[in-house]
Amino acid sequence: MKRIYYSDETIGAFVGQVANEFRSPDMMEWLERVPALVNSADAVVLTDGRNRNIRLEADCHGKVISVVVKAFGKPSLLKNSVDRSGRGSKARRTWTASVHLNESGVGTPAPVAFLERWVENRLVESYVITLYLAGFSDFRTELNSLFRIDPECSKFISLMQVVADGIRSMHDAGFLHNDLGNQNIMLRHFAEDEEWGNVQFIDLNRGRIRESLSNRDRARDISRIYLPSDFLRVFVEMYFGKVPPKKFMKLERVYRARYARHAKSRCWRHPVREWKKRRDKGLELRSAIGEQGNDNIAKLSDYPEERDIWVWDELSGQAQTVLLSRDKKRYYSKSWIWNVVGSSLKALFPVWREYRQLLKGAYSEPVEMKERIGVSIEVVGERLERQLELLSGLGSIPVFVRFYHHRSDAERSDAVDAVKRLHRAGHSVGIALVQDRIAVRNPGAWHVFVEEVMGDVGDIVNLVEIGHAINRVKWGLWGLGEYRQLVAGVAAIKLKYPQVTFSGPAVIDFDYPYVVAALARLPEKFRFGALSHHLYVDRRGAPENRQGNFAALEKFAFGRAIARWSDNCDDRFVVSEVNWPVEGTGVYSPVGSPYVSPGERLSDPSVSEDDYADFMLRYLLIALCSGFVERVYWWRLAAYGYGIVDDSDEDQLRERVAYKMLKVFLDWVGDARFVKRLELNDDGAVAFEFGERKASEEGNVGSFWLAYTSGDECELKMPFAVSSAVDALGEPVDVRGDGVVKLSGRVVFLK
Repeated sequence: MKRIYYSDETIGAFVGQVANEFRSPDMMEWLERVPALVNSADAVVLTDGRNRNIRLEADCHGKVISVVVKAFGKPSLLKNSVDRSGRGSKARRTWTASVHLNESGVGTPAPVAFLERWVENRLVESYVITLYLAGFSDFRTELNSLFRIDPECSKFISLMQVVADGIRSMHDAGFLHNDLGNQNIMLRHFAEDEEWGNVQFIDLNRGRIRESLSNRDRARDISRIYLPSDFLRVFVEMYFGKVPPKKFMKLERVYRARYARHAKSRCWRHPVREWKKRRDKGLELRSAIGEQGNDNIAKLSDYPEERDIWVWDELSGQAQTVLLSRDKKRYYSKSWIWNVVGSSLKALFPVWREYRQLLKGAYSEPVEMKERIGVSIEVVGERLERQLELLSGLGSIPVFVRFYHHRSDAERSDAVDAVKRLHRAGHSVGIALVQDRIAVRNPGAWHVFVEEVMGDVGDIVNLVEIGHAINRVKWGLWGLGEYRQLVAGVAAIKLKYPQVTFSGPAVIDFDYPYVVAALARLPEKFRFGALSHHLYVDRRGAPENRQGNFAALEKFAFGRAIARWSDNCDDRFVVSEVNWPVEGTGVYSPVGSPYVSPGERLSDPSVSEDDYADFMLRYLLIALCSGFVERVYWWRLAAYGYGIVDDSDEDQLRERVAYKMLKVFLDWVGDARFVKRLELNDDGAVAFEFGERKASEEGNVGSFWLAYTSGDECELKMPFAVSSAVDALGEPVDVRGDGVVKLSGRVVFLK
């Protein structure tokens, strides 16, 4: 865009410039009165201090317009000298930058005029006048509001994307801001659409106009942006739209560290100014607390402490990571780490003995399969009716429902209604009590939450899991003491429901040292009725694949060994969450959220829908037939990124192959008794024998076998007579006359 340059002119006692769009006799006369107007009764002070921002009404072309007058303080003698020698005053620099951005199509309040008055080479007054941005907020305020009262991840992503695009546009226009704090990025929040837009940059006096910006320039600007470190990673990827250059990333870290040191030294460089800020913040906090209102507290200028930031991602159904690993470590206490290490060393040998003994007995005892396979549902939106229909297709299997502390009262009421309807439909119902950071910080609120939930459904549920993924700080817990506090909030209530099994500690993944440490630090006299665990093996691919010496079988044995060993837990082991992420589901996948990063994704555990179904059936067979796991809950029934039903179209839920295979599996195995397991070859081919099951619509089917291979496809002669076979979808499978069956990773049922 062609640039328009303005010439200095005399405006009353001032020298300055006026944009052609706003040049009119009434505006010129109004500008001459600016010094009196900024101190008049009509002035609305937006920000006070050395440099003041005042909102006024101005006359222009016979109309009244709203403007912001920025009145700059009188510079020191040194700065006055530098400004006079050629750099220009703050007002002039702001004006030049504003005109440049405006004419380059980059968002900034429209420049109206600037004024400066010099007396004997000394700048005594200077002003910049821009149009007032009605209905605008700033990045800092919007970010803080989300952190404090509406921590939904998709909203953070939307907000960050708009800001990243705006900054990229500014940089591509050749402007280096040099003071790009969150408070200097204005934008409009379209609340009805939950979107943001119209990014506008303010406080431009430190800026520099260049032909183009280097990675060093861009890194310097972005280093002033505040975001928790993992959100910052996403933000930088948004800014570039590709994998950020390594040079940029290195420079950004250098400038960020330099700015952090600069900020820390502010109390020594400007002691009076900083004292006033601390005083004002104290008054602000006391005022907010006195108001007893979330909306008011959300207006606090300071962000929450980073370890108190808790963000929920509805798309992937989980709390969201906000800090990189290196930054999380800053908040880990040494006592927390030593508690885990000490507990693990104390338990190592007795648990190892139990583990070795259990492994020797794997698959050696019959197992009744009734009510050992369950699914979880999420009560959100309008999808409950369809989910209940899908559940009816699976029979009266156990169902697990989560109650979240962060949900609204209405959403919690929906979950209560769902539990009651499931109970009436003949399902055995378990629930999870899921914390957020507020529940940890406010034990009283957590206790009330638990009491209300149990008061609503405690008489009809048979399992209650306390806490969720307690070894992942993104779920709000920063230590074993905080989990102990959560459990303490349930202890007294537990006594009212002796018929209910309370389980925990709900650790996720193969992190058994944390399980041991959590069990060792429960409240006095508190005991779990079962050890429940979120045992994923997805990052190893198939459940037979090993992590060191541990495949799924060994992990199940180790979990059961801990339950058997611990004095604070009954000898019962429940897997309350497991799945595989489905490839191609982007941010709806637990490993793709909250932003699909550009470039190659390494170590992605996502699998196809077919592999997902095959792996899960084999997981169920290993877990339950080994005798190590009492029950497995499949998380979850409906979820685009990982469910057995694709809910991406809310009006038409799609049954994945996993749902169809689970239905067939339950038809065969649901009421059967596991008898024994045979290894058919040395390459992973196995067969599971089940005893005669109850009569069904098809009649009594007698005993049957399940077979598959975790190795290469093969054709094997079965060591037992086979009259017919079907695959996991119920389709017929060829059986040669000599009893040879083709085996793959998909289960086949053999009569």
